[in-house]
Amino acid sequence: MMSRNRLVAPRNVVNTKQLYIFYILGELYKGNSIYGNKVLEEFKGRFESSSLPFPVSSSTVYDTLFYLEEMGYVNSTWLGDEFLNKRSKKIYSITDAGIEYYKKHIADYIDNLNKTKSTLDIMINMLK
Repeated sequence: MMSRNRLVAPRNVVNTKQLYIFYILGELYKGNSIYGNKVLEEFKGRFESSSLPFPVSSSTVYDTLFYLEEMGYVNSTWLGDEFLNKRSKKIYSITDAGIEYYKKHIADYIDNLNKTKSTLDIMINMLK
């Protein structure tokens, strides 16, 4: 039986949560500090000039941070004045498991994004 060769269009070009996961782990791996609003502002700033709106959502950012902590990839501590019981922000740090996950999967994730971009470039060129 001959298999069909057909063009498979990417249905979900970017999984937003996956992008947040690798961005957060990558920043922490580089030694940068991360907290929810910082991630939110970084994504809003990066995508504000994009021709298509990118789904930047505080609930997705905080859900991703919670997920990473649940998986044991990050730890968090509250920064603020304990005496006044005032919490200013929750700061995250990467764990050994987070480093291992990041190093093991980041190259494949970037490769998949490049493959998606390549496929879209072919489609655009076909229509010119």
